[in-house]
Amino acid sequence: MAGKILIVDQNPNYREILRALLEKRGYMVTALEDSHQIGMVFDGITFDIIFLDSETAGIRGKGLFAKIKQKCPHSYIILITLKRGNGFIKEAMDAGAYGCIDKPFNPDEILTMVHHLLPTRKSSNVESQERKDK
Repeated sequence: MAGKILIVDQNPNYREILRALLEKRGYMVTALEDSHQIGMVFDGITFDIIFLDSETAGIRGKGLFAKIKQKCPHSYIILITLKRGNGFIKEAMDAGAYGCIDKPFNPDEILTMVHHLLPTRKSSNVESQERKDK
């Protein structure tokens, strides 16, 4: 089964480039323009990876990470940012973000991160299911 990935980015260019990159590799991708739409998407759906634009998260960052972690506790949140100097990244990491990628992003970095995270997730789910079956 293909990994499920959520992209939340207010910039349509970055959002669509990232969506196309991941869909081309067979991932199931949902792309949103702003963080206010996230609640509607989480009903009954979990995501393996969530790419979240730092500008989109904005001042709601901490609360938004908490909401995401409540709905999708096993999701990896990857912050996508234009600037690193304002302390937001440390706060995001403390609140549950897994990592950070700079804009403009390198497609190879995105794919490396996704390939690194999803096999780990898949194997842990298989191990968990195997324990339940015993």
